[in-house]
Amino acid sequence: MELDTRIQVRTNKWLKDRATKTLDRMGIDMPTAINMFLCQIVHDQRLPFRPSLTPYEDAVREAEAESAISVKDIDELTALIDRA
Repeated sequence: MELDTRIQVRTNKWLKDRATKTLDRMGIDMPTAINMFLCQIVHDQRLPFRPSLTPYEDAVREAEAESAISVKDIDELTALIDRA
């Protein structure tokens, strides 16, 4: 693949240094990692990870998407939890 264009990205020094150290341990330089990331986006037609606001908000959304379970009393709820 011919590398014939340049992408400039602004980030903070801490993040760049941490990412560079991690990639070095993997034997990958930053340009190669970024090209791998872009190739994966093109291949999958989506980001290679699922962005989220926070784990808590994701959990709330998942819980809201599930159907409700009705129970008569605390004993039935306890039995339901015990079987889970």
